[in-house]
Amino acid sequence: MSGGSIEDMTFADEIPVIDGIAVDWEDRIWIERTGENGQGLGPIDIMTADGRYLGTLPADGPRTPWAFGPGGLAAYVEMDEYEVQTVRVVRLSLER
Repeated sequence: MSGGSIEDMTFADEIPVIDGIAVDWEDRIWIERTGENGQGLGPIDIMTADGRYLGTLPADGPRTPWAFGPGGLAAYVEMDEYEVQTVRVVRLSLER
């Protein structure tokens, strides 16, 4: 910082922490956090409906699926270099 002072700077009143919430078929809650300083993708915390913490997916790891199916199935919509969308279905295992 050159030639400025802290009095001349502006700061956000709030930095959002939760970017999204989803619930899968096993009633697990997926809580997407914002990235550092409220920007970009952050980690995803997974909890049970009664508040028990199951774990955290890193920001550069799997994202919250677009849809959850029975038996741990999850659907992701992906776009290729030609902007053609495809649906990828995977089976998630979140057991410890």
